[in-house]
Amino acid sequence: MSLVLVADDEPAVLEVLSQVVEDLGHDVVQARDGEEALGLARARSPRLVVTDHVMPRMSGVELCRRMKAEPILHAVPVILLSGVLSTGTPDAWAFLNKPFEINDFEALVRQSLEAEPPPQAPANTTAEALGQWVGHALQGPLWQAREHLERLRDSPGVDLGAVSALGFQLQSLELLGRHLRDAALLAEGSLRLRPVTGDLRAHLRDAVAQWRARVPGAAVRLALPSEPVGLTFDADRIRLALDALLASAMGPGGGVSVELRASCSLVTVRVADERTDAPTEALPTWSEPFAHGPRGSEGLGLYLAAELAKLHGGRMSVEPRAVGAGTAFNLHLPRSA
Repeated sequence: MSLVLVADDEPAVLEVLSQVVEDLGHDVVQARDGEEALGLARARSPRLVVTDHVMPRMSGVELCRRMKAEPILHAVPVILLSGVLSTGTPDAWAFLNKPFEINDFEALVRQSLEAEPPPQAPANTTAEALGQWVGHALQGPLWQAREHLERLRDSPGVDLGAVSALGFQLQSLELLGRHLRDAALLAEGSLRLRPVTGDLRAHLRDAVAQWRARVPGAAVRLALPSEPVGLTFDADRIRLALDALLASAMGPGGGVSVELRASCSLVTVRVADERTDAPTEALPTWSEPFAHGPRGSEGLGLYLAAELAKLHGGRMSVEPRAVGAGTAFNLHLPRSA
């Protein structure tokens, strides 16, 4: 008997796929989007992952890529399912084009589980184990809260402003688990980057799209250069830093602009609060991970963003804006050769 992670945002499809796997004699853990799937994969170490491609927060292709980049998950086979892709991705063990025959799906599940099991990953440090436990413990309650919020949004006469504010707070809680894990690793001196070389524009597009999906009504404007912006960076950690800056720049119902600037030697990601009625606040600080910022306990996210920029050979800065116009954060990263 093996543990199989099944990820799909369509409840009916998720149940059918899970039932097929259980009928083959295996245990199933379910995820309803790509980010939840990645968190569960880290926490539960499944023997096989079955994932749809088009999902909220993170696509199946991106899930495959990020699993391949992690030593603890890189050898776990992934069966990628899609009705829009004609071919799979090299990071997936197998690909099925929707609609497919159940017999074909069963055969792939059997073949993947009959292959040699992936090598056991080294035991987690205490800090990493604690971070994973926190993230996993938060997932269930947060997912249920978001499901209730989605139902509330469709109710007649609902205050959409209040719903948007609740969505923003749920996003902040989801970030908290990720922040605590990396903060613990930084404190131990055991956080290691897993750099890849790629076009930073694609990662910013994905991050902003997923933020808009998770916080309906959030006005996030994105400005990118027309030419590719090559950079060597840890995609997961830069994404974490960007999420922290977005959370710090955006209040409930507020607008934010994300701009990417590039020169021959440096790229800068600028995240600015665009509210015209932003309150006058002291500039945020990030020297202490658990310091309280002007809007509450934002210090941990800003601290991580600054430290992750340093690990990439860069830095973070903040620029005061005109009174009543909010603050702008800049993430400066050295350009790849």
